[in-house]
Amino acid sequence: MNFCKYHGCGNDFVITDYKARVDYSALAKKLCDRKTGIGADGLIAVKLKPLEMVFYNMDGSRAPMCGNGIRCFARYCYEKSIVKEKNFDVLTLAGVMKIQIVDDKEFLIKVNMGEPLFDNDSIKAADGQNFFGREIIANGQKVKIYSFFMGTIHTVVFVDNISDGTTELGDAICNHELFCEKTNVNFVQVQDGKNFVVRTYERGVGWTCACGTGACASYVTGKKLGICDGLVNVHLQYGTLKIEEENENIFMTGPACLVFEGKTEV
Repeated sequence: MNFCKYHGCGNDFVITDYKARVDYSALAKKLCDRKTGIGADGLIAVKLKPLEMVFYNMDGSRAPMCGNGIRCFARYCYEKSIVKEKNFDVLTLAGVMKIQIVDDKEFLIKVNMGEPLFDNDSIKAADGQNFFGREIIANGQKVKIYSFFMGTIHTVVFVDNISDGTTELGDAICNHELFCEKTNVNFVQVQDGKNFVVRTYERGVGWTCACGTGACASYVTGKKLGICDGLVNVHLQYGTLKIEEENENIFMTGPACLVFEGKTEV
């Protein structure tokens, strides 16, 4: 099997062409293993007619969308001449994402991530109550959470220090009994109204270097709470994403980097 490995701000993926009758859940667990496989946070298969991003987390679970992954998907499709134009649509389980390749030298890609959804059906809430600004008990402490659907299920938590006591808390919130399908957890440290530092604990992965949908969710929460307005730089471990709102849609602009190409036996 031919493949390419990409990363978006440190969030890394194995990308390959889609083939029928392949167990992609099992393949994701095999290829993404960092000791016995290629090593990645997720596996992406490129499906044609229509162009679709099929995405699996490293634990083999299917996810509706991935913000960093879709930028890497877009670069793969453009460089492999699967698409000829710099503006194109990509089908995902979270809907159709509109891609714009802003710079094909540095490979900056802008994605219309759509609108956030705040209904409890979208976040699979166990008790049907509002989760935006709700207090829960996690890891033995009271935490205010802001949960909604932004490409996938996200929960935002504001902290004074991004590295202070978030390790166990991320896992506890992700696997909290109130979330029937778990949740991604984004810890946000606000530097000012134009700069956020974000670290994300992803369901199906654990701690990741970056999460594009999580950066968008952090922006949406900050905007609704009056913390920010206009474009915000979301600083991740290996890069920065620019997040903004246009006509009630959330836009993400960031890099997609090729790591290497290869072939593996499956």
